[in-house]
Amino acid sequence: MKKESRQKLAIIGAGTIGGALARALASEWPVTATRRNLAKARALEGLGVRLTGDNREAAAESDIILLAVKPLQVVPVLQEIAPFTDGKTVISFAAAISLDIMNRAAPGSRFIRAMTNTAVEIRKGYTVYACSSTVNEADRRLAEEILGSVGEVQAVDESHLDVLTAMAGSGPAYLYTVVESLIYGALRMGLPRDLALRSAAHTLIGASELLLASGKHPAELRDSVVTPGGVTIEGLYELEEGRVRTAFMKAVCAASTQARALAKDARIQAEKAITPFFASGQEEIRESALDKIEEPLYDGSNFPKGEASN
Repeated sequence: MKKESRQKLAIIGAGTIGGALARALASEWPVTATRRNLAKARALEGLGVRLTGDNREAAAESDIILLAVKPLQVVPVLQEIAPFTDGKTVISFAAAISLDIMNRAAPGSRFIRAMTNTAVEIRKGYTVYACSSTVNEADRRLAEEILGSVGEVQAVDESHLDVLTAMAGSGPAYLYTVVESLIYGALRMGLPRDLALRSAAHTLIGASELLLASGKHPAELRDSVVTPGGVTIEGLYELEEGRVRTAFMKAVCAASTQARALAKDARIQAEKAITPFFASGQEEIRESALDKIEEPLYDGSNFPKGEASN
């Protein structure tokens, strides 16, 4: 299908995740992106992305909206663009804010809540999503087409999304730490830096693809590399002594706990933002919420304590 004949996408908040999505989608979809500081997003224009500082304009001119702002900005932004999203599908990449809250902030929209990571930029992302009850099968298929064009996509129960923030969202940071450690070990043994980096990265890629393709348990694949008195068992012995597996398990648990705590706080703040808006009875649109956004959403992995993510 030609790009010009596809549905128009609006990406609200072209920061880390929003910008990565814009770069990946622009070659196949008509994309409009918003950001408070347009100078930081000018490079997107070279890829065919139309830039604007007006959320309402972007929402009005698009068929589908991808929301990539801070969790605490979700409700104000939705209230701002609500007159232009009635009957449209809105895919939110903001951590913590539930489908129920989004439905109440903009009742006329059909919401999908998603979580992804920065690998979408090279179309190798892993995106999980959950749909509100107002999303029909055609909406779901179209969302999967969009999300599937930037990597793997999987439908999940919404209750899993906070933990998946600590996996799909934060996971790249853990794996970059693994790769960095392998590189430093190789450097210590005299391997050139470029060769060490490529060796570590491709080893990780190959192992991951074999794991998915084989359907085998990771322990089975690991044991297939180990030979009695060999090289691998010596390395594994050191890893076991350093309690590496325990450290990774604790990292995922700690990040999940933090995600849930921050989600609770964000939901409380969102509830407060919804109540006065509807209680006032005013029909005026809030002044642009985009001006209040300091930095667009990352992916939920680097929230400062007590705040929404940067």
